[in-house]
Amino acid sequence: MPTPISHAAVGAAIAAWTEPPTPSRRIWLAAVACAALPDIDWPMPMASTSLFGHRAITHSLIFAIAAAVAATLLVFPGPAWKPLRPRIFLTLGLGLLSHSLLDMLSTYSYGVEVLAPFSQQRLRFPWTPLGGHGGIPGQLRQEAVVVFLPAVVLAWLGFKLRRPAIDGSRMLDR
Repeated sequence: MPTPISHAAVGAAIAAWTEPPTPSRRIWLAAVACAALPDIDWPMPMASTSLFGHRAITHSLIFAIAAAVAATLLVFPGPAWKPLRPRIFLTLGLGLLSHSLLDMLSTYSYGVEVLAPFSQQRLRFPWTPLGGHGGIPGQLRQEAVVVFLPAVVLAWLGFKLRRPAIDGSRMLDR
């Protein structure tokens, strides 16, 4: 099961691609929080068949859209943010959706109800490299290779490819 640190790292990597060239601290924090948010269902003592059980409604596409809209409007109010709101919504929505996609890479549980509340079918990718091997140290090693390092590379690429050259012109290798 991906840890909150891995979910947050992916949220930060997604934020690295947000306008302006260097995202504000508020965008970073919102993306990191949104990437971890779906696990608010984890401590709830519900049956796995419940709509409010772990990896059900809070891991769905509907939740990702609704939470991204709410977070965009609540965290980025006022006219100064208006031109950036579509991109911020997309960033936060991708952060929320990334959580479910990472969980679909794990062997933990029966999968993720991506289409809740319309379907209770739980989905998982055919390749599940996370979970079930070597206890907590093994889990952390798996996450480092499969999630954390790719997230760092994705964030680095976001800054490298989007940053203007020192002379103010665009980089030629975009």
